Amino acid sequence: MKHKALVFALMFFPILAQASDYEITVDRKKDALSQSHEGSIQHNSQNWVGEVKLTNHGFKDSPNLDLQYVVFVKRQDLGIKADAAEHVEKVRGSLQIPSVKGGATTTANTNEVKLRRQQLDPHTVFLNGGIGKAEDTVLGIWVRLSQGGKQVAEYVNPTTLTTKFKWE
Repeated sequence: MKHKALVFALMFFPILAQASDYEITVDRKKDALSQSHEGSIQHNSQNWVGEVKLTNHGFKDSPNLDLQYVVFVKRQDLGIKADAAEHVEKVRGSLQIPSVKGGATTTANTNEVKLRRQQLDPHTVFLNGGIGKAEDTVLGIWVRLSQGGKQVAEYVNPTTLTTKFKWE
């Protein structure tokens, strides 16, 4: 019986040894919608911000943390044919976190990402067959935490971003 427990412990030790002392979560926040009208096009815009919460589950204080992130935004262009109207923009940013005490949580905000929504007035169309409604959407966020140039934690929401896109 002792032998089985030892084998079990040795099998899972590498996983336990790599467990991070940090937990990262991101809450999505949007500000008030602003609206305008230009000719036969209605314009709406809204700023999106990611509120990053970083928890240090370790017992020691963690100085000089570098948090880098990529926000993936699906952009649509009004008046372009549907098959070419979408593209994904990577909005990059970084935050310097001077220190997080052991057992403590700190919060920081990403830079604002402007999301647009445009729509033609009813009974108005583009002669080229382009789309009459375009809306930007946040697909997700990928966060990496480093200390002294070494990555110590990572957060991806949704997790499928890592299979669809590259960090670079």
